[in-house]
Amino acid sequence: MQALDAVDLAILKTLQENARSSYQEIATRVGVSRVTVHERIRKLMESGVIEGFHARVNAQRIGYQVTAIVGLITIQGKEAYRTIEELQQLTEVEEIHVVTGRYDYLVKVRAKDNEDLQRILFNKIDQVYGFQRAETMVVLSSPVEKCGIDLYRVINDIQGAPQG
Repeated sequence: MQALDAVDLAILKTLQENARSSYQEIATRVGVSRVTVHERIRKLMESGVIEGFHARVNAQRIGYQVTAIVGLITIQGKEAYRTIEELQQLTEVEEIHVVTGRYDYLVKVRAKDNEDLQRILFNKIDQVYGFQRAETMVVLSSPVEKCGIDLYRVINDIQGAPQG
């Protein structure tokens, strides 16, 4: 784990709020030089703390009205990695989480409508290596969707603030 100082955290928070911020804008906000911002971002990228810069696209506004979480139960064993590899190849899959509990994986998918969701489930997800059973939960709404960890939490953890 890389130790982050207050400058790193302020830079990261600024980038989370607007990844298009210029180095000069970040420098002004954080109170350091543009060169410092450039060097810090380079180091954060090299160390893997920053994995990339993204545009957040509203799926509903471009025609993908249905979001579903698929609880997937698969066979276990030394070739279980194949399930993840095959799921990764599906363009409809947005996230894959290996979990404990009832399911082996939680898979987030986007579909145009219920008919499209059924096609994805029957023709794609049900066909991945190791598939045994799935339970699909259609998302009714998503009042909170974050892009990455909340850096205020990280700041509080570093400062030793009590968790609420």
